[in-house]
Amino acid sequence: MLEVIHISDTHFGPDRSLDIRGANTCARAEALVKAINELPFEPDFIVHTGDVANDPDISAYTLAQEVLSDLKPPIYYATGNHDNVPMMREKLIFGEHVPLIGDSANQLCYRIGGVVAEKVQFYVLDGWVPPEEGPHGFLSENQIEAVLADISGDKPVAVFLHYPLVPVGSKWIDERLLTRNGVDFQNKLLAAAGSKLRGIFTGHLHRELKLFHEGVFHSGVSSPACEFTAGPIDDFCDFLPGGPIPFNHVTFTEEATLVKGYSIPFEA
Repeated sequence: MLEVIHISDTHFGPDRSLDIRGANTCARAEALVKAINELPFEPDFIVHTGDVANDPDISAYTLAQEVLSDLKPPIYYATGNHDNVPMMREKLIFGEHVPLIGDSANQLCYRIGGVVAEKVQFYVLDGWVPPEEGPHGFLSENQIEAVLADISGDKPVAVFLHYPLVPVGSKWIDERLLTRNGVDFQNKLLAAAGSKLRGIFTGHLHRELKLFHEGVFHSGVSSPACEFTAGPIDDFCDFLPGGPIPFNHVTFTEEATLVKGYSIPFEA
């Protein structure tokens, strides 16, 4: 059994003063850290699925490392649309991992290492595209090939990245925020891992997500900074600031993948 905490979209600013729609991102991230540290068990590791920073600023990653280093388990990071890989590598401390592509590609694509790798193959992928292209994601062929080639076929497989792979039933989100080649990648993953594919875990939507697509389980975690609206026919996004602090507790057993969502009241 493995216990994993999934967080996302902390949106740190260059200092502790950044507010998003009236919500102080640093104070809310500190509340997130406190809540995780007070859990009645110790997770095996934590994955942050991107948008560590609100803008690619080296000071924001310095602050993120300062706050998140209070977490006890090792932490792994995916690249969000607001992130910068060289800055992340410079300032953030990653848990033990095995790179699947060269550092020169400026992509965070790796397999999580350490003792957990003996039980499950956990992959982190990078769907970042230049901001001028939009807030959607895209998975490069070199990453897809590297991950598919690395899957052993005899262990469970789970994948973490920022951008959801498949439609979620919200017009605004489905048109703008998904991984453009996400369905194709899911199908290739399913072909490589078969019944051992235990889930795809994402952020970016600032909403919780649990769905099955062609038999594959997808789970997303919301942002401690603020939530988005996500109505089925909305053609716009509104912000919902000031809500509770979210994170997901994911348990991997031999038989199942269990996701428990936490929603911690925030006291300003």
